[in-house]
Amino acid sequence: MAEGRGDATPVSTAALGPIVEIASRRFAVPFQCPCCGAAPDSELTIPVMRAKGRALAEDSAKRLDFPYCRRCLAHVEAFQGAGVVSAGITLAGLLLGVAVALLVHSIAGVVMIVAALGVAYGLLMNRRAQAAAKCSPACPSADTAVTYFGWSGSSSSFAFRSPTYTARFAEDNTTKLVNASRGLSRLLEGHRVARLAVPTPASTMVVPPPRTGREWIERIEKASTRIARRHDLHNALEMIQDTTERSELLRAATRAELAAVRTKLERLS
Repeated sequence: MAEGRGDATPVSTAALGPIVEIASRRFAVPFQCPCCGAAPDSELTIPVMRAKGRALAEDSAKRLDFPYCRRCLAHVEAFQGAGVVSAGITLAGLLLGVAVALLVHSIAGVVMIVAALGVAYGLLMNRRAQAAAKCSPACPSADTAVTYFGWSGSSSSFAFRSPTYTARFAEDNTTKLVNASRGLSRLLEGHRVARLAVPTPASTMVVPPPRTGREWIERIEKASTRIARRHDLHNALEMIQDTTERSELLRAATRAELAAVRTKLERLS
């Protein structure tokens, strides 16, 4: 996605869910798809969006990567692609209609513009319906489930379409949470109560032995996305205490990160 959206006209946040403000540039991201809640196997780049009444610092990040599952990534791309195609048809219809109005007759030009608008709207609705058909029952919307408002100079702000993901994101960043609205506070309380109300089945569980440093390195090297790799590195560093093994984990993650950068540079050259 392009970062130009960060310079777009500010939008209202009234239609979005509760705003989650984190008093830091660093924050925890639940390792699950923010749309359907499934295990993520891909990533989606979220550009910063200006919002009315919310400051955006000049040094704010212009985009962030969020873990996403491929199924939700497919319906997001389909949904947003529908708007691009319809905009192209509208523009072409306007230009052609103006040309016809100038060269042939004004009424003919107006008819052509109206017809183009009708086709564009019909195509938009049809393609968005196709995008919605790709959603799972857990998806709150066919569009992007994350809105990033950037760094204001004192806090990073987000909004999520899924109430469950909103609560989990806020819970994972409880110590840095600021300016929590009543809506967010109610959502967090409801999420806590619902979690307590679900009984944990009494069953025998076989707990596997903890991974060794070598097993963590193999997992890091095989991670399919950068977010998954960093998630595994974080978990590995919490489990491995040996200084030598921790250094090897960091080197493995660094090699993987640099390999991805080299691949991008080779494609550009």
